[in-house]
Amino acid sequence: MPSIIPVFILFAALLIIFFRNRLPYRVAAWQAMAAGAFLVLLFGFISPREAFASIDLGTMLFLYSTFVIASILQESGYLQHLGYKFMGRFFHHPFLVLLAFVFCAGAASAFLLNDTVAIIGVPLCIHLAKKSSVPVPPLLIALSLAVTVGGIPSPIGSPHNYIIVTHGGMLSPFADFAKYLAVPTVLSLVALTAIIWLMFPDMRRLRTFSSDFWKREKDYRAARLGFQLVVALSFARLLAGFISWIPAFELYLIPLAGAAVAVWFSTSKKKAFDTDWETLAFFTGMFVLMSAVWQSGFFQPLLPAQQELGKPEVVVLSSLMLSQVLSNVPFVILYIKALSAPISAQTLAYLAAGSTLAGALTIIGAASNIIIMQAAEKKGEKFPMKEFTIAGIATTLVSLALILAWMSFIG
Repeated sequence: MPSIIPVFILFAALLIIFFRNRLPYRVAAWQAMAAGAFLVLLFGFISPREAFASIDLGTMLFLYSTFVIASILQESGYLQHLGYKFMGRFFHHPFLVLLAFVFCAGAASAFLLNDTVAIIGVPLCIHLAKKSSVPVPPLLIALSLAVTVGGIPSPIGSPHNYIIVTHGGMLSPFADFAKYLAVPTVLSLVALTAIIWLMFPDMRRLRTFSSDFWKREKDYRAARLGFQLVVALSFARLLAGFISWIPAFELYLIPLAGAAVAVWFSTSKKKAFDTDWETLAFFTGMFVLMSAVWQSGFFQPLLPAQQELGKPEVVVLSSLMLSQVLSNVPFVILYIKALSAPISAQTLAYLAAGSTLAGALTIIGAASNIIIMQAAEKKGEKFPMKEFTIAGIATTLVSLALILAWMSFIG
């Protein structure tokens, strides 16, 4: 008989994470998830051997190395300088300035975790707004939605995308994601720009400017070399889907190689330990807890029939709705377990699109939204919840329509 206790522990951990700022005692997200993993181990819902086997070492390496290179990129100011240079050189009309800003955030999210781009992008929003004498909140909304949408067509753009392609057994992830999701994502970013433009008339005062964000000598070269290697290896992995003699190397090697180069040329080799250990602990606990939840057998009877699980409408609607309750990473882990192998690349693309766009529906739908909100508030800027929800729903509907139309068009 299915046990409800691991499920109860999971939802208790998620509730603590969502409402931790209102609790009398501050509890970090990783502490809540680690406590959940400890409890299922303590009560025997998963054995120590099964718990260790449930931890995806490839995902942990992927996250660790991405956090390392992201730390160097943030400290050096390389991405900010690149963004200023791109916007200042090529775009002059206010709509094109906004479009360039959205595309910069979206493109960066395709190669780095969107949480990283969220942290780096908030100062850029504030600086761009002050230079143009426009309100900051519309740019914060544009940033939040751009980093969400921009991560859709990349297997390394978010942790859940990485888990989808590795756990789902996708052989040519970059090629398949590009085939199914690249064109609608580009169109979605244009649509997002139009939505922000129409919702906020103040954006018509946006203007271009010369970059006054000078390159910092400290670790700038290291950050540039590391990021360029990540981009180069991503394209190499894309070509591996079309050219047989290019090896189809593991995806975690892309950020790992970039981080290694960045650390090697940085001012201190200790930067190899400058990573987000709390998030790594969170994912370790989450893998153990989700494995125990699956073994409990509680969710299996609640899922649609096996032959229904792979249908586009079921995948997309389940992703959008259940990601709001479970969060997208736990959801995709459970959903991939439920799908019978082999899973088609198109089904995995639908799963990636739906679970990613879930972050645009509500402020708690993606961690990057919370990161942007908190970073803005620390700098005295307000994040507009109502306007974000309106823009997010509009962006989600347009993006889904574009994705479904494109996939239908290419068969």
